[in-house]
Amino acid sequence: MHLILQPVEMTPSLMQELEDQGLILRLAPGRFAPAINGDEPPPTEVYSSAVEYGPHKLIACALNTTEATKNFNFHPDREEFLLIGNPESRPAFLVISRLLARAFEEKARAKKLSPDDFVALHMKFNDPQVSFFTMNATVPHGEVTVPGSGAPATFFVTESRDITGLKPDLAGYTWEVARG
Repeated sequence: MHLILQPVEMTPSLMQELEDQGLILRLAPGRFAPAINGDEPPPTEVYSSAVEYGPHKLIACALNTTEATKNFNFHPDREEFLLIGNPESRPAFLVISRLLARAFEEKARAKKLSPDDFVALHMKFNDPQVSFFTMNATVPHGEVTVPGSGAPATFFVTESRDITGLKPDLAGYTWEVARG
């Protein structure tokens, strides 16, 4: 079964909606800032990675994949997206399942997935309100771009050094992001 996903713009309200659904954790100016009372306060721990996945690492990504399901996976722990990049690059999309991995696979196997089970974010670079966030554990997601000769989108990801990407059972589903 093949689905067509309509891309949407990354807006503060949409990113907040994804956070309210437990899919991401927004990293925006002022969020999680410790209260100031006198001297410099200790930092606020937003989260700590599980020990079994090792210490954090920073990776630089270049996106050239045009097949939406090729890099669709999830991780057993969180990772951060730092969409610091060239806004003039080829359009890039981050497809996020609105279902956690187990529910996603159950719905796929039951042949009941629909475009409503996804959000296809048109990646917005360098915007402090939407471009920096944590993808929560077990949220299936993947990045895709469009064919063309323009510069590929580049961005950064931090994740645990030893974390693995796990492929959900797509049960024969494929999808693509509609082009405007």
